[in-house]
Amino acid sequence: MAPYNLRVITTTAEALAHSLTDAPGAPARHSELPDLPELPEGLTVQDALRIAEAVNSTLADSTRRVYDLGWNRWERWCASREVAPIPASTALICAYLTDRASNGASVPTLDLAIGAVSYRHRVRGFEDPTACEAVRQVRRGLRRIVGTAPRRQARPLDVADLRQILAAIDRSTAKGARDAAILLLGFASALRVSELVALTLADVEYKPAGLLLSIHRSKTDQEAGGHLVPVARGSHASTDPIAALDAWLHHRGRRPGPLLTGMRNSHVTTEPISGIAVGRMLRNRARAGGLPAERITPHSLRAGHATTAALAGVSLDRIAAQTRHKRLSTLLERYIRPAQALDHTSSRDLGL
Repeated sequence: MAPYNLRVITTTAEALAHSLTDAPGAPARHSELPDLPELPEGLTVQDALRIAEAVNSTLADSTRRVYDLGWNRWERWCASREVAPIPASTALICAYLTDRASNGASVPTLDLAIGAVSYRHRVRGFEDPTACEAVRQVRRGLRRIVGTAPRRQARPLDVADLRQILAAIDRSTAKGARDAAILLLGFASALRVSELVALTLADVEYKPAGLLLSIHRSKTDQEAGGHLVPVARGSHASTDPIAALDAWLHHRGRRPGPLLTGMRNSHVTTEPISGIAVGRMLRNRARAGGLPAERITPHSLRAGHATTAALAGVSLDRIAAQTRHKRLSTLLERYIRPAQALDHTSSRDLGL
């Protein structure tokens, strides 16, 4: 299929989708449809919608949301300059990057911004304006100017931190039981927060030694091949993730649906808790437990698992099998070496 035809198909499908938003579930009348580009010969409107859905499915939901936000920001910036956002010129892309950098955007933020613009051009059948040498040179220069080191890494939580946080939680309440389950299950499983909040009751398989969690799609498994993530029973009642999950299910019930749900007026809902709500809960619970909460995020549980396991002498391959890191270098540089740095530093032997 020619690029132009793909652009026509996706544009037509988007216009059709927008025409239906005012009346969800009800098809729009032909007379109410916007003026649409003519589809390639032999294709129906239903074909266009199905092709557009397939194109959109090449990205994970989280990536698509990030790209949508990035594209919306690009459109607003272009509107402020009174220029069309697509197709964009190389010079305009360079100006956008340097403008964003001058206003404090980090390198990862700039990478996401450029990814959003690149993707929207490619899916619409236009030449990618970000793939030229001029843009590459600007990006390299900004990496040197802005710096590539993470500005704010999540603080890994260890078992002592978890016990301190849990001690301040009333686990007899539904909210307390849920929060304890999130803390302990998230730490023990080393799941990404997007994976944790996507779990349903059907994804939990109990075994004598613990349980298996079915992960249907993840950051490193965009084609939904699936993974089984094991979680062993704990040795201590207060920090046993299986016992914590059972306590939460006592309040939630065994009905099908999201495993970890939101709360409304102290009552359990049927809606899944969001990753943002998990982050907010962790910071609030950390403060209540007397811990500094500024650098505590949902990633603190996953990072904490990796660093705690490394300090306990667990081999790199076993940690990687649990965290499902494809690149061992990432696991080593971000989690293992920082955790072991004080054990190996030569400053211990200076006689100070």
